[in-house]
Formats: sequence, structure tokens, C-alpha cells
Amino acid sequence: MRENGFRALGGLAHRLTSGLAKGRGASIARLRAEWSAIVGPDLARTTRPEALVAGRGARNSSGSGKVLRLRVSGAAALEVQHQTSQIVERVNAYFGHRMVDDIRLVQGAIGRALPPPATPAPDPQTVTRVAARAAAVEDPDLRAALTRLGARVANRRGVLMGMLGALFVADDLRAQDLSRAKMLEPMPGDHILGKADAPNVLIAYVSFTCPHCATFYIAVLPTLRREWIDTGRLKLIHRHFPSDIYATRAAQLTECAPPAKFYALCDALFRSQVEWMTAPDPLVDMVTVLAAQGVTPQGAQTCFDNSLALDKVVADVQSGQALGVTATPTLFINEQNYANPGGMDAIAAILRQVGR
Repeated sequence: MRENGFRALGGLAHRLTSGLAKGRGASIARLRAEWSAIVGPDLARTTRPEALVAGRGARNSSGSGKVLRLRVSGAAALEVQHQTSQIVERVNAYFGHRMVDDIRLVQGAIGRALPPPATPAPDPQTVTRVAARAAAVEDPDLRAALTRLGARVANRRGVLMGMLGALFVADDLRAQDLSRAKMLEPMPGDHILGKADAPNVLIAYVSFTCPHCATFYIAVLPTLRREWIDTGRLKLIHRHFPSDIYATRAAQLTECAPPAKFYALCDALFRSQVEWMTAPDPLVDMVTVLAAQGVTPQGAQTCFDNSLALDKVVADVQSGQALGVTATPTLFINEQNYANPGGMDAIAAILRQVGR
């Protein structure tokens, strides 16, 4: 189960404001940018990801797979060689899927990483304005965090990102203005699968890059739909809780589609999750996967620029945070949080116990 917690809110904003590597080097760019967090500071000082390449002899059953070419300083080469299996495990665990199958070491000098560009401090007027809009947030730690985040976002990326910053601290912040009971009912903009008057409600907070969410959609939902949803006893509500920029982009694409196609896009993304997530450029392959549903590269770019689609994703994250969601998938069944209860048998047992 992938832990998200406050990272889903803060991480979403961080990745949106820091931009996204484009082109076929997008995955290696992510590895380089987050290398210290993946392998730890000690290994990060002596190694540097160079490229992701196709290779033979990797550690999977087919004998081929993706190989991470890793530059290592000569003095540390022997020690790193003994840790290659551990590095593979760390990379794949960090991204939640099999990104690499093997490591190929290349000796060479490791240049010192450049520090990130300094972000100018927000001006006092911006801080005051954002703080005033966050004043209604009851929790002092959350209020302070939202104030800092909103001011930084508004300061860094101009009008569009300022709109995003305002979402976190707006006067009508959903997580504050809506009661818990209201958030556990269908809300405006929610995607409902099943009859609107179905007596039982299942709300699923999911991330498109979460393998356990894919398992729910592929292995559980078909039976759940046949036995509970199509019979009128249950309605399903999908809400976004993205754990990285790729999940955010995927969520935006589903929000830009006609409402009648929403769950078809979700199904397509989850069924091909491994393929597009391990591609050299996940965004390109993500759009290719959705071509059968009418998504084009031009339409995708328009969608990524659509502030309303992003608004919905952020609003879902806010409601999830307010409800205490800390991982994906998290299922609420008739107002109760059951986290990830497991397979169809476990969910059916819950529905029989708390069903209406």
C-alpha cells in the first residue's frame, strides 16, 4: 500500500510548481532529481543515474528488461557493485512499480549536484493576503502550512500557479467548509458509477500510479459491478489522490473526458499501468493508451492547461486529507474508512455487514 499522507497535497503542489521533464528522458530526469531520496545521501554522493536502456541478462524471468546505467566514482565502484540488487529494489519500491530490472555500472567522475535555484521570498503583501484567506482553517499546523504553500506557489509561477495556490487557501476550502458527513456523500463533480438512488455508497480514493489501485480496478471492480452496482444496491464514487505528477496528469485526462467515458478511461489507464509507467516518456504512452477513447496529443495538452480539470483533482485531494486518507487505495463504505480491505470477498463481507 503506497503511503501518501500530507505528501499528496504538498507533493502535488511541489511537482506542479517545479515543472515536469519532457521528452524521452523524462524518467531518467526524475531519477536524477530524486536520487538522494531514493538511495540515500551516502550512495547519492558516489553515484549518478545516466540512462535507462533496454538490456539482456536482467534479473527478470525473460532475461531482458530495463537497465539503469549508473555512473559511479572509481573509489566506490566495488562497494556499489555489491549493492546493485538493493539499489534496484529501492528504485522500484520508490516508484511503486518495476522501473528497472538491473544496474550497469560505469566508472567516472561524479560532478557535484547543483543546488536548486533560489526562490525569492514572497512579498509581505502576498503573505498577508494568503494568511487572511487561510484564517478559517481551524488546525493551526495545517493553517500555517497552507499559508506557506499558498504564498510560495503564488510567488513562483504567476497567474496560473497563483490560481493553484489560491485553491489551497481559498475561503471556500472544501476540507473546511464541508462537514465530514457531506464529504462522505456524493458531491458536485463526483463521478458516480451505478444508480443515483443506490442505498450503499463506496468512495474510493485512488492514484493512477498505485499498483494496489490497479488491482482494485482490474480484479475487484468487475465482480463488484456485476453483483452490487448493476443490481442497484451500490454506487461507486472515484476520487483522485495522486501520489506523483504522472498520476496527476492521468487524473486530469479523465476529468477532461465526457462524463460518460470517465470510468472507461480509468479502466484503460489501470489495465495498461505497467506499460505506460515504465515507458521512456510515461505521458506520451499514457495518451497513446487513451487514443481508443478519443484522447489526442493536442487534446491532452489542452487538458493539461485546463484549470478546471486541475481544480477537481486538487479538491479531491483536499477532501481526502480532511477525511484522514493516508494511502491509496482508501475505501469508505457507508461512511466508514476501511483503508484497503483486500479482495472482493473482504469487500463483500463488509457490505453484507454494514449494507442497507
